[in-house]
Amino acid sequence: MLKKVLYENKHLQIFIDESVPYMAHVWNGFVPSVELRNGILKLTELFKEYAPKYPRLHLLGDTRTLGVISREDMKWLVEDMTPFYVEAGAKYEAFIVSKDAFGQLAVNRYTSQTTEKEYLVAKIFDNTEEALDWLKSV
Repeated sequence: MLKKVLYENKHLQIFIDESVPYMAHVWNGFVPSVELRNGILKLTELFKEYAPKYPRLHLLGDTRTLGVISREDMKWLVEDMTPFYVEAGAKYEAFIVSKDAFGQLAVNRYTSQTTEKEYLVAKIFDNTEEALDWLKSV
């Protein structure tokens, strides 16, 4: 794994692994709305920067410790931000979810809405290995 950290703060780490390739966004704990949106904007900026270098660049969201996401933030993520990833070339996103029901609910809602709108194919996994196996296969 050739992991290169691109951005980090107390709520989020974004890194790229050039061997697959994928860009990961790893969330840490409950993230207030402003920080969530700022983190997603940073992820979008970095994805747009790196996508031309890696035509098959995928996304991996590690949400094992992420708490509840408001309906307003979820709507913003799906309707306003996800199209930017698709425009930049994203086709697949894997999520690693926690056993926490609230965290699972947020990710389930996001994956079903993005798939329904045919923005990208998003799947949920219990661990990193399964998620990476899937990303390598698509």
